Amino acid sequence: MPLYLTLAGKSDVGRVRRRNEDSFRLAPELGIAVVADGMGGHPGGDVASRIAAERALERLREPRAPGSMERAMSDVVLSAHAAVRDRGASEPALSGMGTTLTAFLADVVEEAWCIGHVGDSRAYLLRGGAFCQLTRDDTWVQRKVDADELTPAQARHHPFGHILTQCLGSDAPPVVQVLTGSLEAGDLFLLCSDGLVGMLDDEMLYEILLAHTRDPAADVESAARSLVTSARERGGFDNITVALVAAS
Repeated sequence: MPLYLTLAGKSDVGRVRRRNEDSFRLAPELGIAVVADGMGGHPGGDVASRIAAERALERLREPRAPGSMERAMSDVVLSAHAAVRDRGASEPALSGMGTTLTAFLADVVEEAWCIGHVGDSRAYLLRGGAFCQLTRDDTWVQRKVDADELTPAQARHHPFGHILTQCLGSDAPPVVQVLTGSLEAGDLFLLCSDGLVGMLDDEMLYEILLAHTRDPAADVESAARSLVTSARERGGFDNITVALVAAS
C-alpha cells in the first residue's frame, strides 16, 4: 500500500521582532516543504527568504528522472542562492541580503526523502520514538563544537550563536548539505527556523511532537500550532517558523 503524506506549516513574527523575515512554502501533493530565515539586521532579510523559498519550490516542482533526488536537490539550493544574488545585484538597497534554506522532498513511489540545507534552520526526524537532528548548523559555534572547543550546552547559549559561516546570497556559493534516506510509515519530519530551537531545546521539541503522535486524533496542523505557541510562551525573541511532514 503506497505511503500517504500530510503537511502543515506555520509562521509567527514572535513577541519581540516587528517584521517576520521567515518564509515557508508547502506543496503537499508533491511532498515538498521549504523553510528559509532571512538574516536579521541585514537589508531585505524578508525579501531574501521569500525569494529563496519561492525559487526552491519552483525548482522542486520540476520533473526529474527516477533516482535523481540528491543531484536535483543540490541544483535547487544553488538556484535559490543565484536568485537571491541576482535580486541583490539589481536593487542596490538589497545588496548584501542573505537567508538560510532548508528544503525537503519526499517521494512516496521511491519511498525516499531528500533534504538540501544551508545555514542554521534545521530538519529533524521523529521515527519509532527516536528523535534526531538531521542537518548540521552552518554556524561559528558549531565549528567550535566540532573542534571540541565548546560543548553543545555552551554553544546553545553562546553570544556568537547567531553567526553563520555560510548562507544563500553570500559572495561565495555555499557548500550545500544534501541528505537522503528511506521514507517509512510513521515518520514525522520537522523543518524549522532558529526562532523555534532558540526557545525550545531538542527534548522539548521531542515531547511536543511525541504527545501529538500518541494521540490518534491529533494532526500535523495542531502539532505545528503547539510548537509555535510553546516558543512564543517561552519568550518568542525571534520569528518562529515550522513545517511538518508526516508519512502514513
